[in-house]
Amino acid sequence: MNLSLFPSRIAPASFFAALTLLVQGTALAQGADTDAQAANPAAPAVVEIERKPDTAHIMGLNKITARTHPMTVKIDESLRFGTLGIIVRACEKARPEDPPKTIGFFEIREYPVNEELTEEPEPIFSGWMLASSPGLNALEHPVYDVWLKDCSISSGPASAASE
Repeated sequence: MNLSLFPSRIAPASFFAALTLLVQGTALAQGADTDAQAANPAAPAVVEIERKPDTAHIMGLNKITARTHPMTVKIDESLRFGTLGIIVRACEKARPEDPPKTIGFFEIREYPVNEELTEEPEPIFSGWMLASSPGLNALEHPVYDVWLKDCSISSGPASAASE
């Protein structure tokens, strides 16, 4: 077999496994669509697309006041918690049939109080957090703790402007 046809980052076995799943999924979707089209030939074919989570549910703890603050933020939007600026770059959740696993990629910056910024501060934390193990890769800050609780899909329709 000539392996030069495959990209260097994809193993041939995983490529064929992905191709098999794609073909099976296409055949199943086409089989379901033919029944619907036979009943109404003018109806367009509908393919169900799995949507990725676009909202992260996080929890913040102020260690000075001992108060927790539940927060919700859209992916790639900024959220302020005290002096911290939190941006969740990615949020992934396992499918319901898989073992539960929720992970998020966080970028957290600390903004100085009562100082005018000339440039964006460097991140004090940039990495993946697991909802099941918040202490595994945690933000180390003397005043605040931040951790991921869950990821969800917003109930509203996706806007065409964001695509």
